Amino acid sequence: MTTESDPEQASAGSGSTLLPIILVTLLGLSGAAAVATWGVVGMLSGESPIGDGRDPSSYGFDLSNVAIDADAIVASGNPRDFLSPLVSPVVIAGTEVAGLNASNKRKWQKEVVSGDRVVGVRIGDSTRAYPMFILDAHEVVLDEVGGVSIVLARSPLVDEVGVYERRLDATPVDFGVSGLLDDLSVLLYTPDVEGTLISGHDGRVIAGPRIGERLVPVPEVVVSTWQDWLARHPGTDVVLRDSESLQRYRRVSYDRYLDGDDWIIPPRRTPSGDLASRRRVLSVRTAGTAEDWTILPLDSIETATATGGIDLPIGAGTLRLARPVGDSNDRVDVVAIEGLELRFGFWQAAWVRDPDAAEAGLERGRAIIDRAISARKQDAS
Repeated sequence: MTTESDPEQASAGSGSTLLPIILVTLLGLSGAAAVATWGVVGMLSGESPIGDGRDPSSYGFDLSNVAIDADAIVASGNPRDFLSPLVSPVVIAGTEVAGLNASNKRKWQKEVVSGDRVVGVRIGDSTRAYPMFILDAHEVVLDEVGGVSIVLARSPLVDEVGVYERRLDATPVDFGVSGLLDDLSVLLYTPDVEGTLISGHDGRVIAGPRIGERLVPVPEVVVSTWQDWLARHPGTDVVLRDSESLQRYRRVSYDRYLDGDDWIIPPRRTPSGDLASRRRVLSVRTAGTAEDWTILPLDSIETATATGGIDLPIGAGTLRLARPVGDSNDRVDVVAIEGLELRFGFWQAAWVRDPDAAEAGLERGRAIIDRAISARKQDAS
């Protein structure tokens, strides 16, 4: 997390400069202190914000009839549209990034570098990487990959990213950041359908006239490091920073929060089992189905791949995992996805909406890993 000033942006107006500074400062706070302080952010923008940072009913959405537990909806501390979506981002071939970075000596001047986390998306023969620091600064990205319009919804408080086709039913729509959270996952809204709220966690419409509908998930989505993703997909392209948002990228960082133990906003409930709520998991199910998720703790996957790659049969598909090819903090690399939908994030996000189903999915995932390890040992003996 940096506090160094960007010389290209240092002369910006006081409102635009202060907003990201306040956000970064708040990442060192937790719970009610952060929410209370974030409540002043909207006043500094020079506009009349929609949403007071505290009361979900102040955000202009009808919450009297929602498809989830009403207690799950909380204000993020920010007004509606506090973060601007990144629309049709500039991309370059992944092989050109190193050359682009060579002339920039400081980290904050560089595009994605080898150890940075990225969200990798594959649609048909097209692959694209979205640096996580860019997603953190926008939370919503609207793009097109392989001829398919998509939306990426980033929920940094639970380290989660959802990627969906950018349409409701057959109608293309735009999306924005509502300023509300669904169990700490970002809630999107669409200005095209008044009053509509969509959960970034699973793409469900939870409020508005299209309630009950769901965005179509993009199945082949992984979280990796740039080095590993590029090694597996040498033909990939990668999203570049928005030139008008450079200050925001420098000021907004969740690295310290994600590596720590404290919540910025406390969850309404947390799991009590042996897996801590902030441990990262990989949730997997057959693509295009509503079957229950099989949940794989990353710690267990690390053990399973310690001596080489491993194939995990899950539902109607197969997940192939390996150790990362580069020297990075990531402990597992998704080599191949066959017929599966993946979701990365905190155990908290996977558990909180349906604890019984999640705990059953965790037990199922651990059993699959144990069987795969046992089978490999038998083959080696």
